[in-house]
Amino acid sequence: MSVQVQATGSPRELLASDAKQPENRLLEHPVWRAALSGEMPRATLKRLLLGCYPALAGGGRYAFAAKVSQLSPADGRELFLQLYDTLKKPEADADEGWKKVLRALGASELECSQALASPSAEAEDLVEVIRGHGLRSSAVAASVIAFMLERHLPELWGRLADSLKKHYGVKTEALAYLRYEAARADKVHKWVKHLVDTYVVPAAPMAVFEGRRAGREAVWAWTVLTESVQQ
Repeated sequence: MSVQVQATGSPRELLASDAKQPENRLLEHPVWRAALSGEMPRATLKRLLLGCYPALAGGGRYAFAAKVSQLSPADGRELFLQLYDTLKKPEADADEGWKKVLRALGASELECSQALASPSAEAEDLVEVIRGHGLRSSAVAASVIAFMLERHLPELWGRLADSLKKHYGVKTEALAYLRYEAARADKVHKWVKHLVDTYVVPAAPMAVFEGRRAGREAVWAWTVLTESVQQ
């Protein structure tokens, strides 16, 4: 017997409601608030970013690429072009960009290499959740994950760059990657809006329900990784 889902609102209304929930307001999490305000000790901030490094660089930097297998050919091509930029533009190199940030915070070359080579279980879980939904779930799920998580990152990295310069004395040249990502905010928001309009809005209630569940899983995995620095 198939399960019937009764929608309590339009897909846009449901996503807007989800986005307003405290646990989904990523930039307001106490850990990131401390990092963005300069209240976090330098050593703790270094540990936080080292923990996030393998989920944002290395193999993790391509986690969202899995959506190519679920999108229309035209959208798949657009996403491929976005990924192509990350390979060809030096300023878009997440591996080197994050390494410069980490080195500026006092991380050694060995610490950076070890972070990528031996990611924490929390970092691996975040990448697996995003990649897994992109490969095995629908375009709806991948689009909701982009809406709930990916669209916030340009603002987060821009504000982190401001904090690193103002509160932690990091020089401008070490912040080039974060500034590049921050400058992509409008483009990322337009892309995510397109994904939602194209794949989520016309979807059946059950698909929207499953997509929202995938979004919650991704945000939860991000939150667990964020909070692991406190342990």
